[in-house]
Amino acid sequence: MAEYDLSQIKVLVAEDYAPMRKLLGQILFELNVGDFQMVASGKEAIDYLADYPADLLLVDNIMDPIGGTDLTRMVRAGKTPADRHIPIIMVSGETSKDLIIDARDAGVNEFLAKPISTRMVYQRFMNIIENPRAFVETDDFYGPDRRRRQMRFPGLERRRAAYVYQGATASPSGSGEGD
Repeated sequence: MAEYDLSQIKVLVAEDYAPMRKLLGQILFELNVGDFQMVASGKEAIDYLADYPADLLLVDNIMDPIGGTDLTRMVRAGKTPADRHIPIIMVSGETSKDLIIDARDAGVNEFLAKPISTRMVYQRFMNIIENPRAFVETDDFYGPDRRRRQMRFPGLERRRAAYVYQGATASPSGSGEGD
């Protein structure tokens, strides 16, 4: 199924429900993910990341004591050993609009609604690989650009926040002053 060689990536799965952890492990094995580790909470994920340089996080939303949304906020704020740019896929049985918006605003790259399949996980991986989003840093947000589509604006660019992509910062093209 996989078009890409995923054998070199490391995935950390944070999921509190053992049968779901097992299913995610089977899916990652089927996708030929090179190395994946499982933990049962966001707290364990933070501890594990100190010695495990994951390339991607796959996190459940509801875990104690730290859930997926809080874990994502902590990663994006630089309060964990993980790289702030690490792709994060949130997995959740709840799909309310409020939860999805909260997850997006926390900085997840992709959202995956349960029940899941190998194809669904693969599609999220491919979206991260093929459609990477620039990272945005403002006073109250750091994470992937929340916009999925780039809409053309006919006027002058007036955004002042810098875009960050894979650690490189770029200023908006034209500040609107003197242009």
